[in-house]
Amino acid sequence: MLLVCCIVFGSNAAFALEKSDRTNSPRPPADISGTVKDSKGEALPGVTVKIEGTSFGTVTDIKGNFHIRVNDGAVLVFTFIGYTEQRVPYTGQASLNVTMQDAANMLNEVVAVGYGTQKRSNVTGASSTISAKEVAKRPLENVSQALQGTVSGVAVTSTSGQPGRDPSIIIRGVNTITGGTTPLYVIDGYIGGGPDVNVNDIASIEVLKDAAATAIYGSRGSNGVVLITTKSGQSGKTVINFDAWFQKGEIPKELDLMDAYDFARSVNSQYVATGGLAPFSQQQLNDYKTNGGTDWQRALQQKPFVQNYQLDVSGGNDNVKYRVSLNYLDQPGLILNQWYKDTKFRSTIDAKLNNKMDLRIIVAASLPQSHNNSYNGGLVDPFNLAAEYDPLSPIRNPDGSFVQSAPYASIQPNPIAQALSQSVDNSSTNVDGQLSFNYRIIDGLTFTSNDVYNLGWSLNQSVFGPGTGSYVSHSDYADVNSSKNTSYITSNYLTYKKTFGDHSITATALYEQSQDNGVSVDARSNNLSTYNLGYYNLALGGTQLTSSGYGADGLISYMARVNYAYKEKYEISASIRDDGSSHLTQKYSTFPSIGLSWNVGREDFLANSPVFSDFKVRATYGQTGNQSVGAYSSIAQISTAGNPSTAYYYSGAGGPASNATFLGTPAPKSLKWEVKTAYDLGVDMSFLKGRITFVVDAYTNKVNDLLYNVPIPQYLGGGNVQSNIGSIGNKGLEFALGGTPISTQKFKWTTNFNVSMNRNKVLSLQGINNITDGFGIIKVGLPLGEFYGYKFLGTWKTDQAAQAALYGEKPGDARYADLNNDHAITSADYEPLGNATPRYSYGFINDFTYGHFTLSFMFQGEQGNQIFSQTLAYLWGGLGDMKNATLAEAVPENLWTPQHQTDNPAWSNTSHNENNSSRYVYDASYCKLKNLSLAYHIPNDLLSRIKVRSLEVYVSGQNLLTITKFPGYDPEVYNGNTTNDQGQEFGVIPNPRTFTVGFRLGL
Repeated sequence: MLLVCCIVFGSNAAFALEKSDRTNSPRPPADISGTVKDSKGEALPGVTVKIEGTSFGTVTDIKGNFHIRVNDGAVLVFTFIGYTEQRVPYTGQASLNVTMQDAANMLNEVVAVGYGTQKRSNVTGASSTISAKEVAKRPLENVSQALQGTVSGVAVTSTSGQPGRDPSIIIRGVNTITGGTTPLYVIDGYIGGGPDVNVNDIASIEVLKDAAATAIYGSRGSNGVVLITTKSGQSGKTVINFDAWFQKGEIPKELDLMDAYDFARSVNSQYVATGGLAPFSQQQLNDYKTNGGTDWQRALQQKPFVQNYQLDVSGGNDNVKYRVSLNYLDQPGLILNQWYKDTKFRSTIDAKLNNKMDLRIIVAASLPQSHNNSYNGGLVDPFNLAAEYDPLSPIRNPDGSFVQSAPYASIQPNPIAQALSQSVDNSSTNVDGQLSFNYRIIDGLTFTSNDVYNLGWSLNQSVFGPGTGSYVSHSDYADVNSSKNTSYITSNYLTYKKTFGDHSITATALYEQSQDNGVSVDARSNNLSTYNLGYYNLALGGTQLTSSGYGADGLISYMARVNYAYKEKYEISASIRDDGSSHLTQKYSTFPSIGLSWNVGREDFLANSPVFSDFKVRATYGQTGNQSVGAYSSIAQISTAGNPSTAYYYSGAGGPASNATFLGTPAPKSLKWEVKTAYDLGVDMSFLKGRITFVVDAYTNKVNDLLYNVPIPQYLGGGNVQSNIGSIGNKGLEFALGGTPISTQKFKWTTNFNVSMNRNKVLSLQGINNITDGFGIIKVGLPLGEFYGYKFLGTWKTDQAAQAALYGEKPGDARYADLNNDHAITSADYEPLGNATPRYSYGFINDFTYGHFTLSFMFQGEQGNQIFSQTLAYLWGGLGDMKNATLAEAVPENLWTPQHQTDNPAWSNTSHNENNSSRYVYDASYCKLKNLSLAYHIPNDLLSRIKVRSLEVYVSGQNLLTITKFPGYDPEVYNGNTTNDQGQEFGVIPNPRTFTVGFRLGL
C-alpha cells in the first residue's frame, strides 16, 4: 500500500511539475525522424534514443529508424551496448542520420555493472564484455562455452564430452575447498538465474572479476559474477528470425590398444613370467592374427547427428514492445544409447505505462531431457571398459545374447551390454516468471523493483536390469525420484543520478530477499521379478525402499553504492552490502568495497596524443563471501534407521523392528561465511584512434574461514560437521590485446588475444597438517589441485639387484621412492606429484571479412598443468579389476628384459603396478583449434527480390586440432567434482570433434 501511495503521489507531483514547466516555457514540440547505422552503413536496431535530462525516449526499429518528439535546443543521446555514445543537438532539422562507432574507444562503451549500467569510463572495477556477435560465431549449446577463450582471467574447461554437460568455470583461481567454482549468474537482473539461458537470446555478457565489482552481490560473489542481458523487442515492423545448424560429431582420438593377436601374446608372456602356462597355442595366435578380434572402442562409439533450431519473433510500437523465442536442441552422445534434448522458450514484453513508469514481463521455460548422460567415469562405466575389455571376446554369443564377462583383462561386465541395457532418464521443467517495474519519481531518482518466481519439477527414473553389472552382481534395481522446487527473489532499489557542472554522482540503495523451498520423494525396488516394464512397476521388486525430503532456506540483503566522477577524469566508487543467511550460526556479515580510477587520457598532456586514444588506471579493494554449506548445517541432526543394529524390538528379537531415533551429527559451535578479500590494479588503454586496445590487471586475494567437513567421533554423533578451518590465496596477471588492425571498405580484420596467469596456495589449515582425498592432497604451502601418491623411479636395473632384494623385489620390477627408507613401499611414502592448475591459459580469436565472406578462427589452450590418468594406469594391467594389459605399448617387446632394460616393468610376481603413482601423471598442456568457420552473407540486393531481410550461411568445425603431449583421449577432461580432485581423469568421454553447417534467416 505504501508503494502504491508513493507511486500515485509521485505521479501527481511529477505531473504538476511538468504542467508548471509547460506553463513557464511553452515551446512548441516538433516531430523528427531519422536513421541510425553502424560504421559500415548497416542499420542498427535497438539503439536507445533519449532526450538528455528527461525520461523521454524511444528505440530504433529493425531498420534503424526512429521517431521522437523534441523541443528546440534539445540534445538527443544515442546509446547502444558495444558502441560509442553519440550526442546530437536538435536545431530544427527535419531528419537526423546518425552513425554509431564501434566502442573501440572502449571507455565510451556502456556496460552492465549490476543493478544498473555505466559508461566504461566511469567503471572502477575489473570486467570484460562479450557481445552477441561474438556469441553467434560458434554453434554453442550453453552460455559457459561462450566464455571459453574469450575473456582473460576466466578459465573454462570442457570436463566431459557427454551431451548436456556444462563446462567448469574458474574466475581468478579457486576460492574454496568444499564449494563449487561456478560463478553467480545474473540474467536481466534475475540473481542466480543459472547458465541455462538460450544463447541465441543473449544481447551481451559482462563478466565481473574483482571484488570491487562483485561485492554488491555479497555472499554470492566470491566466484565472480556473469551478467547476462537478453534481447528485447523493437518498435516497428514485426521481425522474424529463424536459425538452424546441423552437426556431425566424432571422438577425435582413440587409444592405441592391442589387437587380438598382440593381446594373446601379451597374456602368454604374463602367464609364463609369473609361473603359469601359456593359455594360447601358436595356432590360436595365428588365428587371432588373421581375424583381429573385437575393437571395443569402435563398437561402443557412434557419430552423432546434432540438430539445433531457433525461432524468434519481435516487434511493437513506442509504448509496447515484445520478443518471443523458441529453441530446440537434439544432441545424441558419442557412445551408444545416450542423448540430450532441450526445449527453451522465452517471452519478453516491455511496456511504457506512462512517462514515468515502465514495466517488463519475462516468462522463460526450459524442458531438458536426457538418457544415460550422467556417466561419471570410473571402473564400471562403458566408455572406460571399452578400452579395458578383452579383444578376444565377442560382443554377443552365437544365440544373440550378450557375452556377460570375459576371461581376461577387465573383470567387469560387457561394456556394450551395459550401455544398451541400462536406462537413466532425467526430465525437468523449469519456469521463471519475472516482473520488472521502473518508476521515475522525480528527475534523476528512479525506483526499480525486480521480482522473480521460479518453479522447477524433475523426474529421474533409472533401471539396471539384465545386461548390466548390477544384474550380474545380484544388486539390480529400479528407482524413481521426483522433486519440486520453488524460489522467489525480490530486488528493490532506488537509483539517483545527477550531473552538476563537472561533477556527477550515482547512488543506489537496495533491499533484497530470497526464499527457496524443495521437496522430494524417492522409491527404489530391488531384484524385480521381471524388467519388461522397466521402472514403471516398482511393486515387482523383492524389496522396496521409500524416502522423502524437504529443504528450505532464505537470504536477506541490504546494499548501498555510490559512484562519483569529476570531469570524467577521476572516479571513486564505494559499496557496502550486508547479507543474512539461514545457513550459518553467524547469520549476518558485511561486505565492503572501494574503487578508484584516473582517466589519464583526458588530461591536457595526453588529450591530443597521436598514440593514446584512452589511458585509464584503476585500483580496487573489496570483500565477498561464500555460504556453500547445507541449509541446516547450523542445527544438530537427529538420525533415524530401521536396520537391526539400531532398531528396537517391542515384541522381542523376532518381532517387527521399529524405527530408532538417535543422536546425529552435532551442530557446529561457530559457522560463518568464507570471506574473500581482494585487491586489483588495472590499466585500460587504446591506441591509434581506438584501433588497438590493451587491458592489463594484477590482482591478489585471500580467502579466510574456509569451510570444510570435519569428521566427528561416533560417540558425539558421528558424521561430518561444517567448520571454518583456514585460508587460501590467489594472485595473478591478466592481459588482453585486441582491436581492428585493418579496416577498409572491402576488408576488415579484428583480433583478440588474452592470456591469464594465476598462482594458488593454501596458507593455513588451523593446525591440520594436511587433508587427503583420493589421489589429491590439501597441504599448507601447496596449491589446490595437487596430486598425491608414489613417485615412480622406473625399473630396478640389473646392477641394482641387491638393493631391489631389500624390498623383496628383483631387476625388472617397478621401483618407487622410499621416503622414510624403511625398505617398504607404504602410504608413508606418498608425496606431491604434480598439479592440475595451469601456469597460464590463453585464447586467440581472429575474424577476417572480405566483401560478403567472413573467416573466423579461435585457438584456446592451457600450459603448465598436469593430469592424473587412471585410465592409462589400468590399461597396463596387473590390478585387481584389470588382470591383463590392453595398451599397445605393453606388448612383450616393450617391457623390461636383461637385454633391453626399459622403464616399463616386466611381468613378475614381485612387481607392483601402483596406479596412484607419478608414472601416470602427464603433462596436460594443450592448444586446441576450438573453432574454424566460414560465413557468407547473401547480398541485400539479391534478398530484396524475394522479400528476405537477411540470410547468412556458414560452415564450421570445432576441436579440429589438438596439440598436446598427453597420450590419453583428451587433456581437457577430468572426473573431479570438487576443487581438490580437479585434473583426475578415469574413463571420461572426450570432447567431440564436430563439423557444422547452418544458416541464419531474417524476414
